[in-house]
Amino acid sequence: MGPQQRLQLSPELQQHLRLNPALVLQQTHYQRLLELSNEEALEELMSALADNPYLEEDGGTESSPSDSPVPEASLEELASSDQPPELLRTEETTEYDIQQNPFAYYTMFWHAPHTMSSPEESDEEEEPWEPEERQSLYEVLWKQLPLLDLSPEERLFAEELIGSLDPDGYLRESVETLLQRTNARIAELNYERLTTHQTVQPSDNPAWRYALDPIAAHLVLNRAIPNVSLLTPLTLEHAERLLKRLQRELDPPGVGARTLQECLLAQLEARPLQTEAERWAYRILQEAFPALTRRTWQELLRHFGGQLTPTMLQQAYEVIRHLNPRPGVAASQEPPPTVSPDFTVTRDPETGELQITLNDGILPTLNINALFRRLQHLQRQSSLRHINPQARQALRRNYVVSRAILTALQQRKHTLLAIMTAIVKLQREFFEYGPAYLKPMIYADVSRETGFDTSTVCRAVANKHVQTDFGIFALRELFTEALPSASGEEAISVEVVKQKLRELLEHEDPNKPLSDMQLARKLHEMGYKVARRTVAKYREEMGFPPMWKRKALR
Repeated sequence: MGPQQRLQLSPELQQHLRLNPALVLQQTHYQRLLELSNEEALEELMSALADNPYLEEDGGTESSPSDSPVPEASLEELASSDQPPELLRTEETTEYDIQQNPFAYYTMFWHAPHTMSSPEESDEEEEPWEPEERQSLYEVLWKQLPLLDLSPEERLFAEELIGSLDPDGYLRESVETLLQRTNARIAELNYERLTTHQTVQPSDNPAWRYALDPIAAHLVLNRAIPNVSLLTPLTLEHAERLLKRLQRELDPPGVGARTLQECLLAQLEARPLQTEAERWAYRILQEAFPALTRRTWQELLRHFGGQLTPTMLQQAYEVIRHLNPRPGVAASQEPPPTVSPDFTVTRDPETGELQITLNDGILPTLNINALFRRLQHLQRQSSLRHINPQARQALRRNYVVSRAILTALQQRKHTLLAIMTAIVKLQREFFEYGPAYLKPMIYADVSRETGFDTSTVCRAVANKHVQTDFGIFALRELFTEALPSASGEEAISVEVVKQKLRELLEHEDPNKPLSDMQLARKLHEMGYKVARRTVAKYREEMGFPPMWKRKALR
């Protein structure tokens, strides 16, 4: 190295961006659990509990989640440990127990002490009450088939029909498709019957293999078909008549209909038409159904050339109105879906303050399995650490996932409580006085209040419900846009305007329904500045038809 050359060292700062796989996994579980309701989160956690051996449900005893290394314990130390014996069992202890007690192997699985109860105690114990099992539409109809006078071929068609119904009780497939499937089943049953009565013995004839199929043997070997009663395929005319019969004889009548008109006619034909109003209702459905759907009453009166009076039309319409357009829903005995609130907001009777409760009691309390945690920190020379690399990698992966789930659960609870607290603060009047005091609120308002990102607020609000003194509401219903008031003061929530519009529509004169313009004027008089197009939009969203369809018969 020459005199002019010097080796100089200078410090230099550099930044490197590197993703931590554990943090990424934790964030993934956190976002997933945050957007689930408590019931959905329960299913997710129970699935993880079944798949991950590191996770266990806390049975009420507190266990230390510390991950500090634990030295390998001796048999004496293991015996004196406070851990459950089934968690501390090793190969050495198992072999020792089996030598001392031949039944020790069974106590590994049935370690709970067996206690015999006295007859008095057993008599006092009552079986837990269980609700009656609900039956679906298909089960209700299936039980009725033996009560109908059907031939075997017709029974097969009825089974295909029941299996093809939608939840409303309608047949969405063509009769030709049902007929093809029915005749295919008839052909299969005929083949089984012929094969069962086949008595041909093996021979040297090379065509003997065709004898396994009686029909092929009849065509190739000119052998007579066995004398067996076979089912007769159905024709399209027979299938149409049978479908019409089933629509009227099955309960509820109208199931299996292909159109609304066919469904309503089947319900009237299933009962005797005793009154004149019922007979006119049948004629209207059969002859003037398009005019009925349009509710053009004058057209209906002109269609029957003066034979039908307005009074009789009113009575016939009442008969039709009480028919069931969705017979499958009425027949199904399945319970309606219930909503379990994720939050409860109540008022403290003493202080008057609002109290927020996160109803996460159904979620299991998860911990890291004590045995797996102990095995993980055993000394490397231990025989229990000698496992193949694939198993070790799987255990390591399960351990990382279990830690991520536990941390994500804690973050979920903290985030949900913080966001719900902000919502209650912004909508305090709603929780104190009811839905009429709902204020405009968007996700950005809660984001500014809590410091969370807007996407986090959206995930936390999704699929969540809150129970208040005025009922159960979805959290999404509390986020509404703002409409300017007629007086120019504070903006009004869209849901409040919809509620006022609903009251106007429900209490209007049936003979003189209000137009959208009249509804807009009335809302303006009440202090809500809403345009006619906005009124029409809200009316359609709430399921109210236009004025000409709401007009009652005169």
